[in-house]
Amino acid sequence: MKKSLITMFALTAMSAFNATAATSGINPASLKLKIYKVAVSTDPLCTGLVTIFSNDNPTYTDFLAAPTLGSGSVPAGTYNCVAIEFASIIKPTPAETSTGTGSCIQGTEFELNVANGTNYKLIDGTTGTGGATETRVAMWLSTASTETTGTNGHSAFLPPTSVGSATEGFLLSSPLVVSGTSSGTFVVNGNGKIEENGASCEFLPPLFSFR
Repeated sequence: MKKSLITMFALTAMSAFNATAATSGINPASLKLKIYKVAVSTDPLCTGLVTIFSNDNPTYTDFLAAPTLGSGSVPAGTYNCVAIEFASIIKPTPAETSTGTGSCIQGTEFELNVANGTNYKLIDGTTGTGGATETRVAMWLSTASTETTGTNGHSAFLPPTSVGSATEGFLLSSPLVVSGTSSGTFVVNGNGKIEENGASCEFLPPLFSFR
């Protein structure tokens, strides 16, 4: 028997930001993404995916506003993998201006291409490499992955191929548990993830979990 699941996406509430501006550890005032599809799997290695949300013509949505993107039905169980297809260009807005070069400006949205030159795999198995323009890519979140930073050759755009993988997927710190008629809130914690990097402003990978 399939159970109802309402798929919600939210950023955790921001903590009060520092009285003194910083070059790192800056909170986002908004974080806009364009989401195409969301699928889940009980398998930490992301096999047997079940699609619970799909939109071929999405618009940019502010995750800080806790939007409900869609709903679907999945069997009761513990889901250890979440795959999210989205546009590779994301749009964060800093909640304060950075020191140093001041490249992060309070209230000024900037664009960041998170997959330029990066290999990816989509939910349907299609593979490719992100380009300089907007590309549809997939981010893989799994309890089998250990990485949270996306550095040193690690890619969040490929599913993990082994439990404990430090090179594929991002860590999903808590799985989605579906029991009875339930709703799940997918938490994207971007607190402190904006930082100044020379003349540019960057958004570091957030932390992911369900509640």
